[in-house]
Amino acid sequence: MKRAFGELELQILRILKSGKRKTVKEVQIDLGGRDNYNTVMTVMARLAEKKQLARERKGLQYEYWLLDSSDSNSFINTLKQKLFGVKASILINHLIERVDDLSEENLEEMEKMIQKARVSKK
Repeated sequence: MKRAFGELELQILRILKSGKRKTVKEVQIDLGGRDNYNTVMTVMARLAEKKQLARERKGLQYEYWLLDSSDSNSFINTLKQKLFGVKASILINHLIERVDDLSEENLEEMEKMIQKARVSKK
């Protein structure tokens, strides 16, 4: 089954979150080799165009790394706006409705996150 580009973008960002520079081949290996090299290369190039990744030529290939974490937040914000409009609550509701294994513990964790967000907004 083919995955949506958005999912692959998020996986690549997660891999590069460590801060280490990686080539397309290294990221493809970290993805488990499931995705075609050219697909991974295209997605990483597009993430660089979107200013989510930086890249530098090293020999015959590029090394990529994640830009400042505040820049990666812009990716989440862009995704949220494109899919759900500007309201974060719509996104959260959509996710909650589709999670199969939403336990009481998960709900308690979410409540703590909401409380923490309320305190930090004051």
